[in-house]
Amino acid sequence: MTTMPKRLSILYVYSHFASFVEADFDILSTEHNVDKYQFKAKPGIVNVAYFLLKQFFFLLIHIWKYDMVYIWFADYHSLLPVVFAKVLNKKSFIVIGGYDAARIRKINYGVFCSGIRGFFAIYSMKNCTANLPVSKYVERKVKYIAPKAERYLIYNCMNLTAADQTNIVKENIVLTVAIIDNERTFSLKGMNTFIETARLLPQYRFVIIGFNKSIENQLIEELPLNVTIFDKIPHHELVTFYQKAKIYCQFSLTESFGVSIAEAMFYYCIPIVTNEGAMPEVVGDWGLIVKRDTGKIAASTEKILTSALDNNQELMADYIRNKFSLEIRKEKLLAVINKE
Repeated sequence: MTTMPKRLSILYVYSHFASFVEADFDILSTEHNVDKYQFKAKPGIVNVAYFLLKQFFFLLIHIWKYDMVYIWFADYHSLLPVVFAKVLNKKSFIVIGGYDAARIRKINYGVFCSGIRGFFAIYSMKNCTANLPVSKYVERKVKYIAPKAERYLIYNCMNLTAADQTNIVKENIVLTVAIIDNERTFSLKGMNTFIETARLLPQYRFVIIGFNKSIENQLIEELPLNVTIFDKIPHHELVTFYQKAKIYCQFSLTESFGVSIAEAMFYYCIPIVTNEGAMPEVVGDWGLIVKRDTGKIAASTEKILTSALDNNQELMADYIRNKFSLEIRKEKLLAVINKE
């Protein structure tokens, strides 16, 4: 007879309720009582200080109700929950998602571009019960930052819908997906590389999804006629683009995982990614890993677009399903949380 794990009370701390944050909340809620706490501070010392003070008093009054704390990202909002949990001998887990282990100074990306945020992140990683990096790439970063800290690699995931694979009809479309809302994210996601590749292949259609069109003219001097830009769209509409695109590109300066890459591969898109972050880890042996050379990228892209697809796409989708599915993350995450 299987013994059901004790139903725990979990304080779930986050700054933005992104899709991957929501996924973990849903996973934990299947077996435990989970209460959300959002740290909503805007940039600026005064704003951050106010929300840290607010968080301090919340924890002072309410932390006794919880068995553990679960936090997405190590940053300002993770330090006090880790401190309270440690003092009261409660467990605390931090999902290390990438931004909290990064420093790209030329675009001011990553918590370690700030001394104080870096301190908060390091203290949190060193003093929580365990860090939960979302890829081997991020795990290596955590090992360097907090070598003695406990860590469990649990890959990020996507909620895969096999039924949508029946509607796949490929066209000569090259797709990329990224939330582009300022100059930094434009650079971070390698949009110049994608656009310049498109400029070299005017006979093919290139599509960018997630681009705030209100800032298009500020960031792009001259958009090639073969590039179509869409704002952020609902996920079910995004799936229709995955079903049609023959190639999916991601030319980011870094990626802690690459959910869009894995989703695209699940829908039979051939991935072309730069050799940065965890992108090669996600792609495995199923796509092209390239240097940031638009001429060579364009040549590889055209070669794929002019070739017939083989029968490996179903095997590629199986690879994604067997490694990055929601069910696998759920199994591994609950095993760690329920561990005595």
